[in-house]
Amino acid sequence: MINKSCQWIVPSVLAILLAACAGKPNKADGSFAYEQAQPNQRLKIPADKLTPAVSSQFKIDHQRNLNGKTGEAVEIFPPRLIAPIVTASHIDDADPRTTIWFEQSEQIDNLQDAIWNAISGYLDKQGISFVKQDKTEGVAESEWLVVSRESGWGFWKTTFDIEKQKYRFWVKMKPHGRSGSLTVELIGRESLLDQEETQFFMLDDVSLATDTLNSIAGHFEYRLRLDAENRRTQYVKGIEVSIEQAPNGDPAILVNAGYEHAWIRTIEALDFFGLLMTDVNKIQGRVHAKVRRDNSGFWSGLFGKEEGLLGLDKGDYVIELIKDGDKTYVVFNDLTLTSITQSQLEKVLPKLQQRLGEDLD
Repeated sequence: MINKSCQWIVPSVLAILLAACAGKPNKADGSFAYEQAQPNQRLKIPADKLTPAVSSQFKIDHQRNLNGKTGEAVEIFPPRLIAPIVTASHIDDADPRTTIWFEQSEQIDNLQDAIWNAISGYLDKQGISFVKQDKTEGVAESEWLVVSRESGWGFWKTTFDIEKQKYRFWVKMKPHGRSGSLTVELIGRESLLDQEETQFFMLDDVSLATDTLNSIAGHFEYRLRLDAENRRTQYVKGIEVSIEQAPNGDPAILVNAGYEHAWIRTIEALDFFGLLMTDVNKIQGRVHAKVRRDNSGFWSGLFGKEEGLLGLDKGDYVIELIKDGDKTYVVFNDLTLTSITQSQLEKVLPKLQQRLGEDLD
């Protein structure tokens, strides 16, 4: 009987203690003996030495009236920090809490649009949108965002509104367009609780801006991953291939796909057919490759391996991929950038039609 009572008493005491501890989190406690502290004497710098610069950011006014236990009224929330989780992103040294920089990458077609899409996508997820947006000036403002919290657990869990917040977003691009920053500013907030509860939940404005910026950066990374998965799903599909004339007049392989899709599949095909790629430059659309074994003549098929080759003669090649909207031209050149002949290209065509036309696993 006593044992059973103890089994109930111990959890009850623990629950009471935990409730007492959780009564006012994020508040300072202790004896507040610091109120009796006296300032130290200033460091004396010899006259022939350079006086260092001193910041007043953390200066404490020891002369003002502290009015008792000032620490009891001080919030001690830990500082929010930006999490640069996006590839090729970094924090702004001058504003490390509300500004983040993004860099252009192969996965991003238009960096400025990608930043704006991340902001609007985050707002959509919150059920709100812009009330003002000027992409030319690089500024936008959100509707009021209602912030809610949950209390209790299980059947006793309830949700209640704490406050509403309004944000301003600044998008600034470098002139070359390959770097852009996003700054988040909290421009309005209204409490939906009484004064005592407000103190319990309130974060400072900068911390809220940091949290929002982190959420937008997370949505930016999510969109990159989603786009990458969509591209992966699309790019495994086969593509139609034919011989046409490139915009510069050279005979070329016409790949009926956009540049990104055509680039990935062409590189894969060149590797599949045994070309040694010595330099690959996606920005310029050029691949320097070497064919190590002749693909024509009597010796090419002597050992039955001709079917694994592309159809090019032994030698060095510069392969160009030329963008043309939703189509891409592939031109095979020698080292002097002279394109191979139509008849040589016709030997290559069946192999590329076969490989690029397949759905890859």
